[in-house]
Amino acid sequence: MRGLDTPALLEILHDTAVGRDLLKSLRGEELGTTELQMFELRAVAARAARGERALRETALARLRRRITVLPITAEAVNEAGRFLRAEGKPAGYPALVWGALAAAGCSEWVTTRAYAPPKGKLPFKVRLISD
Repeated sequence: MRGLDTPALLEILHDTAVGRDLLKSLRGEELGTTELQMFELRAVAARAARGERALRETALARLRRRITVLPITAEAVNEAGRFLRAEGKPAGYPALVWGALAAAGCSEWVTTRAYAPPKGKLPFKVRLISD
């Protein structure tokens, strides 16, 4: 499974060149994200003007049907805890996302440099898209 972070999902939802190229490169792969990314997208949609809000919520419903949405499970929390102990960092939601990806056996996380996890610390590759 290839995991998509919020910036990658926004590129796809906005049908940008980056989003189209990303989807082309991932054709045939199982795509996923976490409930936390879906929450972020829902928050973005809620801030839209009334007329646009309904369109965004429809797009989110369609996205949810097309990709795997990973829950934050006890196993994800345990994986996040292992990462935090190894890094000596305080808890935060990025670690929960990475824990969910690790628990699901995700092979790659597609994000931007601003949201990338530390190199070499997690059991999946990180693919950076333009910020």
